[in-house]
Amino acid sequence: MAANNSFKVGTKLQGKNKSELTVIIKAKDLCQYITKITQKSPKQFRFTYISRLQNLAMDIIENLYRANDTFVTSQNKIYAERRLNYQHKALTDLRLLTFFAEMTC
Repeated sequence: MAANNSFKVGTKLQGKNKSELTVIIKAKDLCQYITKITQKSPKQFRFTYISRLQNLAMDIIENLYRANDTFVTSQNKIYAERRLNYQHKALTDLRLLTFFAEMTC
């Protein structure tokens, strides 16, 4: 699966909400890119690797939003742990996404 180099990362989504964290903007760009390059993938991969790639990309965004929406205060350490947990989930999903993407090449 060769990627089409005409896709410009960050062009569509960055202008929409300037208050979003850069990591969320990049995750959205990644999800959009994965969706675009996998649209015409062979049927033999569509329900295994491709759906897994797309789901992991969306999970990364979801966990980043959950981490960002978990407000940490100095009095409540549970929220800090929860936020860190969401961040770890996003990082793990990113590592898995990388692994599956390398397998499809």
